[in-house]
Amino acid sequence: MAIWPSALLRIDDIARDTVAVHFRKPEDFRFQPGQTVSLTLPSDAPDAPVLRHTFSLVSAPHENELCIATRVRATPFKQALARLQPGAELRFSGPYGKLTPPAATDRPLVLIAGGIGITPCISMLRDAAHRGSDRPFLLLYSNRTREQAAFLDELRELARRNPRLRLLATLTGPEDGGWDGLRGRIDAALLRQALQGLDAPLCYVTGTPAMVETIRALLAAAGVPDDVVLDEGFHGY
Repeated sequence: MAIWPSALLRIDDIARDTVAVHFRKPEDFRFQPGQTVSLTLPSDAPDAPVLRHTFSLVSAPHENELCIATRVRATPFKQALARLQPGAELRFSGPYGKLTPPAATDRPLVLIAGGIGITPCISMLRDAAHRGSDRPFLLLYSNRTREQAAFLDELRELARRNPRLRLLATLTGPEDGGWDGLRGRIDAALLRQALQGLDAPLCYVTGTPAMVETIRALLAAAGVPDDVVLDEGFHGY
């Protein structure tokens, strides 16, 4: 797999303890929405440990820069990332992964994301909006609090502009008087209700490994065949 040179453009705060990292897109780099890259940070010394982490791309293929999003944690990689200044040299390998929409656009796609697992979904939905796709999308997006729900405003705008995208956002944390969405975890009842009327959907599940395991079991109980469920566990959150 090729190693691509890049450079940091900027780091933006996008939710509580969550940042979006924008970096230069090499001219010849091509990827599909939903794929990942392995990002390597610059080293201070020749014998320093290599700081590398795999991230889903938030960017859609048509965009002129690359972007990943991550929770801010007290790990060597995240601390080193937070110290970088615009222009810092980066490198990455990829793209990796098969969590990508199928070529046929008439099959519904059900995206079930917890927390920062929303990142590959953003890439897919931005791409669909750019291409004017008529694919039916259902997105179930779970967070503990509104402040932790990265990209929620963008998702609401995408759903407003695209009648083929249905967004169901839910919070599992303490009551928030300003919240007008769903409450509680994604459970069997919500899944059964949300899946009604969808003809042979493909289901993509992204979030913590525990969340992915739970959702897969709920989908199986709802009668969704295992071979139409793809998942990606986000470790370390």
